[in-house]
Amino acid sequence: MAKQKLKALIVGAGGVTSYMLPALKNSFDLQVTLIDGDILEKRNLDRQLFRNNHVGMNKALALAKTYTFRKNECNVVQQYFDREMLDTEYKFWFHQADILVAAVDNHPARRDLLHVAKELNKPCLIMANEYSTSQVMMYVPHLEAQYPMINPFLRYPEIATSNEGSPMSCQGAALEVTPQLATANQVSASLGNLMLHNWSPYLFDDQERGDWYAVEYQTTFSRIETITLGDLANITVPSYA
Repeated sequence: MAKQKLKALIVGAGGVTSYMLPALKNSFDLQVTLIDGDILEKRNLDRQLFRNNHVGMNKALALAKTYTFRKNECNVVQQYFDREMLDTEYKFWFHQADILVAAVDNHPARRDLLHVAKELNKPCLIMANEYSTSQVMMYVPHLEAQYPMINPFLRYPEIATSNEGSPMSCQGAALEVTPQLATANQVSASLGNLMLHNWSPYLFDDQERGDWYAVEYQTTFSRIETITLGDLANITVPSYA
């Protein structure tokens, strides 16, 4: 059976993406754009899937080389993401993407990509994790009329104002506050792949979706919580919305 074609734009090429990308490449006929201005350091190797000989290389470029993409299968942007990229030559890759993926650990970059997703009416997959916990969310802008709480800004209003996060800010200031365990990176990546796989029939093949579709997974080492479209329908929209 031929693989389904998928054009993904991924912001952040660190720990989560390093675990997500090989499964994504094996599951889809993938064309990917990787955006990250960060440089691989030796201390990253205990929790991120990179090769020793790539230390000192840009992370997006290192992942592209690691997984031996053919010509025109992978675009690499060796810069930190911000919304102004849509006013540059990179805008083509945002417009052609089937899905936008936020795999960065800071709110400024996440909220910028969420705003871009709404502006372009593109689904956005958000993967986040801390030391030992993982969280994955799917945002589909055109479903807001039916499910207002699918908007992550309503469920987590701190995303709209907080500038916290590590290991980088969207301006490129390096931080190393609480590095994630390799297991947490792997879990976040696995749940992100699962979320994308479950949504792909609706997003890319125009098949009917149901209220059982998961829009969020939250995990610790002892439990996993799932929030579905049906759950969102039963959550009251905040008065400040």
